[in-house]
Amino acid sequence: MRMKNTTDMVLSGLLLGSVLLGGCVEQPNNEPDRFPIGTHEIVPNFTDGQIAAGRVTGIAPNQPIAFTHKRHVDLLGIQCEYCHSEARKSIHAGVPPLQTCANCHSQVIKVKEKPEILKVMEYCGWDAATRRCTGEQTIPWQKVHDLPDYVRFSHERHVRAGVDCTECHGQVQFMEGVRVDENTVTNTLTREATLQMGWCLDCHASHPSIDENYGDQSDLRRAELKDCWTCHK
Repeated sequence: MRMKNTTDMVLSGLLLGSVLLGGCVEQPNNEPDRFPIGTHEIVPNFTDGQIAAGRVTGIAPNQPIAFTHKRHVDLLGIQCEYCHSEARKSIHAGVPPLQTCANCHSQVIKVKEKPEILKVMEYCGWDAATRRCTGEQTIPWQKVHDLPDYVRFSHERHVRAGVDCTECHGQVQFMEGVRVDENTVTNTLTREATLQMGWCLDCHASHPSIDENYGDQSDLRRAELKDCWTCHK
């Protein structure tokens, strides 16, 4: 019994030494098809040369509707939070429900004269008699701004601090969706910011709202905003 324990201790020591020295003891793989041995990396292998998920800066994904922020924001003067009302009270800005879109377009413009608006009303399942959406569909928008799951970001905190939407989302008021053909829509929304950590830290270090909101405590607040746990889960 003592010899067996000694042998086990020697083998354990060799295994531990191999791991500490950077080696790897390959274990038998009796079911290679079911449990394949693959290469694992501690650091994720991100594509597009950026950490933030979504699309490469400057490229707009194809969307189902040729929505025009230019007409709504620049020409009509509609504020961002009129449609994205969750931004000031939630971590997400949210997409307005179809009922919100239908309420306006059922009164403001003749739907049949605008094919893109007609598509919105079709998704909504608009009932003119009750003035309600009866359909269960949602518009399958493609995300343009999408942070990794390990990042903690709150729209509410940034909106209430005085950060303007365009500082992160770019000059949205000039983005105008264009339908190329039946299945292709471009420029509905383009990501201009990198959303990388350095970009966020630069803003946390220099944004004027920090001085305005914290006064004599602004330097302390800047230090807090550089702490890992402020933004990472």
